[in-house]
Amino acid sequence: MDSSLSRRVKQTIFNFKINVEAKGEKDGVYTLDYERGRYRQRELVGLIRDSVPYFSLTPDEIKSIDPSERNRRAFYRISEANEKSKGDYGELLLFLILNIFYEVPKFVTKARLRSTNREQIKGFDCAHFSKDEKGIVLWLGEAKFHKSISGAVSSASQSLSEHFSDVERVKSELRLLGGEIEINKGMEPELYEELESYTLGNKSLDKVRISIPVLLTYDSSTIKYFCGDESSNIESELFYEKMCIEIEKHFGKIESKQWPGHETIDVCFFIVPLECVETLKEEIAFIEAAMRF
Repeated sequence: MDSSLSRRVKQTIFNFKINVEAKGEKDGVYTLDYERGRYRQRELVGLIRDSVPYFSLTPDEIKSIDPSERNRRAFYRISEANEKSKGDYGELLLFLILNIFYEVPKFVTKARLRSTNREQIKGFDCAHFSKDEKGIVLWLGEAKFHKSISGAVSSASQSLSEHFSDVERVKSELRLLGGEIEINKGMEPELYEELESYTLGNKSLDKVRISIPVLLTYDSSTIKYFCGDESSNIESELFYEKMCIEIEKHFGKIESKQWPGHETIDVCFFIVPLECVETLKEEIAFIEAAMRF
């Protein structure tokens, strides 16, 4: 991702520092700002539009495809499912948060793995990785671009239960990802070999550390409460107080569900309150139709 787009992400999406009891160390709350009482969803639409190439094309494709053709080719990889049901843009938000706020790069462009753009991305919604003193961590996420937090939490819990109820299914997907690693050209050979060994089944799954970031969007009553007031500011004390109350309830919903449990698996949650998810999807769909033309 180029530096100018990275700056735009940081100027549009904010890591809302919030202290609630149920929030874990890796969990995050991400929201937008106001401008003269208007919540800045319109700016998010533009950011999503310009981020699609980095989400759906490989680094080599971005370099080799003519700039005049790049956006159209990138949008061809977005699902053609109805905008109310497809999850590509939730997955794109997850991609942006991992890249910008966690500095965790992707190692496979999942959008290019589907056989037709009429289907959704199969398996995990992202394939990113990080490395620390203990070795590689695979970031295999889940994104739920919903207007209801309860629906998003329930859907994410069900999806991950299905993923991890079958160890062979997880190993099969890792082998698929291991054969598609696309950053080896610019990576140190030792690091590439280590990443490959974590995916191709050379290691016991019990020894593979997996971080599962779960992105959950929803229509926020707090966001709507402040819309229309020209003095609205996400840094105000009143906004912080109301958002804390709202977010604490949502982490309570998260705690009430069953999530994959193993000493090598770490589930974290990215909560994204918005003004109106349905409107956001409609505006993105309009942009998408134009970019495909």
